[in-house]
Amino acid sequence: MKRKTGLLVLLLLFITAAFSQEIWNIDNAHSNINFEVGWEDFSMRTGEFKVFEGSVTTNADNDLTKATYNLKVDPNSIDVIAANLSEQLKGERFLESEKYPEITFNSMGARQVSDSTFVTTGKLKIHGVEKDQEVLIKYKGQKEGRRSLMMGLEVSLQFNRNDFGLTWGAPRLAENVKVVGYLLYNKRIEEQ
Repeated sequence: MKRKTGLLVLLLLFITAAFSQEIWNIDNAHSNINFEVGWEDFSMRTGEFKVFEGSVTTNADNDLTKATYNLKVDPNSIDVIAANLSEQLKGERFLESEKYPEITFNSMGARQVSDSTFVTTGKLKIHGVEKDQEVLIKYKGQKEGRRSLMMGLEVSLQFNRNDFGLTWGAPRLAENVKVVGYLLYNKRIEEQ
C-alpha cells in the first residue's frame, strides 16, 4: 500500500511540474540573428542568419535562472552583402550547410548577474562540432499583445571559429566571431 501511495505522489508531482511549464517560442518576423567577424585587421564583415527557430521553457513564474534555452539555425540561410561570399560560406570550404544542416544551442538554467542580465552555459554545435559555450542574455521585458504575451531577449556570444573546424579565409578573416540575437518570444494566451 505504501508503494502505491508513493507512486501516486510522484505521479502527481510530475503532472504538476509539467503543467507549470511556460513555453515561449521565437517570433521570427520580429527577431534577427546577426554576426560580425574582423576582416584584414581593420575592417569588419557582417551578416545575418535568416532562418531560425527556438524556445525558452520557464516555470510559471518565468524565472530565467531555471529556464531551458533551445535555438536551431539554418546555416544555409546565411546572408552577407556580397552574394558570392554568402555562397562560399554555405559551401564545402566553410559551413558545409548540406552536410551539416543545423547550428544548435541548448542549455538549462542561467545565473543572474544583474537585474536584467543572465549568463547561461550550454552546448553550441556548428559544423558537426559541439563545444561548451557561454551566452549572455539581457532581459528586455514582457508585455501583453492581442493574442499572446511577448518577451524580449538580447543574446550575445563570441567564439573562435577554428574550434569548430571553420578555418577557411585565414589570415584575412579573423578567428573570433561575435553573434548577437535580438529575439522576440511569444507565449499564447489561453482562451478563457
